[in-house]
Amino acid sequence: MSEDTIQDATISQTQEAPAAPTGPSLQLTDLVLALQTIQASAQRGAVRADEMSTVGGLHDRLFAFLEAQGVITRSAPAQGETPDA
Repeated sequence: MSEDTIQDATISQTQEAPAAPTGPSLQLTDLVLALQTIQASAQRGAVRADEMSTVGGLHDRLFAFLEAQGVITRSAPAQGETPDA
């Protein structure tokens, strides 16, 4: 009877074990890197005028998502500085 119990325990452990991801994965840190890449590209003038609204919209959505996840926060402007609009 004790052998049956051990076999049942082994079966339940293998059924509950989470499967390892088999395909490509994307982490929040990857999205932070994408946001930083967009910011650096914009600062360096790598975005053409006709692309600005598209890239800016992506930046805003990505920033809002990461902020909602608690990964990043908006920094308050220093005294005497005005926030960017």
